[in-house]
Amino acid sequence: MKNLLGAIAITMGLTLAAGAVHAMGHEKYILVSHAPDSDSWWNTIKNALALAGKQMGVEVEYRNPPTGDLADMARIIEQAAASGPSGIITTLADPDILAGPIKAAVDSGVDVI
Repeated sequence: MKNLLGAIAITMGLTLAAGAVHAMGHEKYILVSHAPDSDSWWNTIKNALALAGKQMGVEVEYRNPPTGDLADMARIIEQAAASGPSGIITTLADPDILAGPIKAAVDSGVDVI
């Protein structure tokens, strides 16, 4: 149930963010998940993200650490922010590890949910 609520929140966040800025031009959103490639549930989220992006007319990307390594996830958040997206949506698997990269993204002007 907790995972389902998380998926709903992520999808709603992307939908609301994309809908609010749809008329402003090219938009790019990146979802950074903590899930490893072996987590089949997150493949459903990845597919939902692609569909929502298509329906809203925005570019979306799903990024994750292939093995679920949180230090790798922190690096992925840094790389996502450096690519200049309109926003980043991320899971918060470990606040101690991810707080720095998330704060840096926000400080650089990237919206983070």
